[in-house]
Amino acid sequence: MFKRYLLLVFSFILVACGSNGGGGKNLTPDNTSTVIFEHNGLQRSALIYPPEGYDSSFALPVVLNFHGFSGIAQDHRTTVSMDRVADSAQFLLVFPQGSLLDSDSPHWNNALPSPDNKSDADDLGFVSALLAYLDTTFLIDRERVYACGYSNGGMMSYALACYLSNEIAAVASMSGCFSDTSSTCQPSHPLATLSIHGTNDGVIPYEGGEDILSQQVTLKYWAGINNSNEAPQVTSIQTSSYQLEHYSYTGGDSNVVAELYKVIGGDHYWIDFTIDQKNTNWIIWEFFDQFDIYGRR
Repeated sequence: MFKRYLLLVFSFILVACGSNGGGGKNLTPDNTSTVIFEHNGLQRSALIYPPEGYDSSFALPVVLNFHGFSGIAQDHRTTVSMDRVADSAQFLLVFPQGSLLDSDSPHWNNALPSPDNKSDADDLGFVSALLAYLDTTFLIDRERVYACGYSNGGMMSYALACYLSNEIAAVASMSGCFSDTSSTCQPSHPLATLSIHGTNDGVIPYEGGEDILSQQVTLKYWAGINNSNEAPQVTSIQTSSYQLEHYSYTGGDSNVVAELYKVIGGDHYWIDFTIDQKNTNWIIWEFFDQFDIYGRR
């Protein structure tokens, strides 16, 4: 268990915050804090953004947003620009930092401990310890903790669905994937999943690869875990940015779903498109907002 001391460092900084619909940006000071603590022999940290108008008497949902391989939490925060969604929807937005910051490869171990992991950092335990910290410092809704991430961060989100599902209500992956850990994946409850992935992704191919399941196989796997309908509902959507194919497996236990946005021509980015005047950040949040740890709300 992590040591019982925490150093909370408050930093009042200027950051670029996106608009609700993914439009223009403006610079505003905020009350972002950085929590730093020791876990499993390593100094770990996370950026925490309480939404504008935060009321400490109201239990907030939590969205964990994980950076990709070699990423930095603050840079990832600036890239995804999810702050304004947190302000409007009123959730606590958290950007955990991967380990090995003294190298060029901060990362997430998205599987149980094994020689195949990128390091011996206990990332699953770190996330659990981070949630315990949030629970003692902020008033949070432990039934509504969600995880999303980009690339290796999306892989980490799936790992939380497999191995920390007692604390996670739903997950989303952006340009990430589900590693071939299905033999050890044992979620404790039906769990809603969402993937957004481009067909031109040259880093994590849409069709998968060695030890990486394809997006369609991943989708079907989670549909099976949830005992969903055998065939997905498929919808074609034309946006101003991309042609999309939306796959949705419905009818799962506790009314959870497994969904995929296939982004035709999309590359390895935090992909942004708009549907009904809502960008991908809003799409992810509104997907999460349907569920708690018991299923559909």
